[in-house]
Amino acid sequence: MRPVADKAALRRIAEEAKRYEPPATVEPPKKSVLINVRLAEETAIALAKRAQAEGLTQKAWLARVLAKEGLPVHPADMEDRRPPRRAEAA
Repeated sequence: MRPVADKAALRRIAEEAKRYEPPATVEPPKKSVLINVRLAEETAIALAKRAQAEGLTQKAWLARVLAKEGLPVHPADMEDRRPPRRAEAA
């Protein structure tokens, strides 16, 4: 049977932890929206090839270009957040 810690001991441990650990912060979820852009087929193919060559999704590549042009872009939009493929994980 495990010993039960008393409330005073738990409070003391929590107070000691405050000295070493910053308080937890919770970021509210960012709202995302879908945009639809119609491009010429040649442009779409060029975009796909460039993004793939740089190891990015098309969205991440576009977001990085927009940021370079001075548009405020959320950092998450510039990340490749695709789930890993099973073949790549093996």
